[in-house]
Parts: sequence; C-alpha cells; structure tokens
Amino acid sequence: MTNYATYRRMQHLKRHGVDGQAIYKFHEYVTNSHRAFFDVCLPEGQPRARFYEYMQGLPGPEGTAVPVVYDSRKPKRAKTGVRAELDFDAERPVVLLVGGGGLAMIAIGALLCLTGSLV
Repeated sequence: MTNYATYRRMQHLKRHGVDGQAIYKFHEYVTNSHRAFFDVCLPEGQPRARFYEYMQGLPGPEGTAVPVVYDSRKPKRAKTGVRAELDFDAERPVVLLVGGGGLAMIAIGALLCLTGSLV
C-alpha cells in the first residue's frame, strides 16, 4: 500500500508539480532515520503548508531553504528536490505486480463465490 501511495503521489507531482522552496523546521528521530518537517514557501496570503520526509541525513540547520516540488492545489503533497529529478519508476513494477495479483485474486474469489452458491 505504501508503494502505491508513493507511486500516486509521484504521478501527481510529475503532472501538476511546481518547483519552489521549503524551509526546514525541525526533525524527529525515528528508527535509523529522521522525519524532517518542512514548510513550503507559498505565495502571499495562502495558509502555511507543512510536510515531512524520512531522511538519513538532515538538510542542514533549522531554517535552511531547500528546493521542493509541490502540488499547487494541495501544497501538503510535496517532495524535496526539483521536478526534473522526480523518479517513481522504482515503485511502478511493485504496484503493477501487487495490483495485478490483487485483481486476479478478487476475480478468483468472485468465481469461487458464484460456483459455491450454484452448488
């Protein structure tokens, strides 16, 4: 499910993403990595949009500006980096394999239910 969510998020950012900046605010230590929180720099008058990413190393001291790609319709959907570097090809095979397998299992289950109800 996580791979599917990442795949969909990357697709949305690739289609509707806007290059911008975010300010690193703070981090929380989680198992073997950091959850770093960022505030997206939005045009004047729009509410603040905060997002987080899991990172091995921190981007610098608090207040550091980093490049970010965000969806202008939903700025909380953001990812550090630039739009040209977005790569979701690693999640695609897993999503197709698991999704295709899941559809096959649903079809087999429906077939078994139909044949079981006829007997």
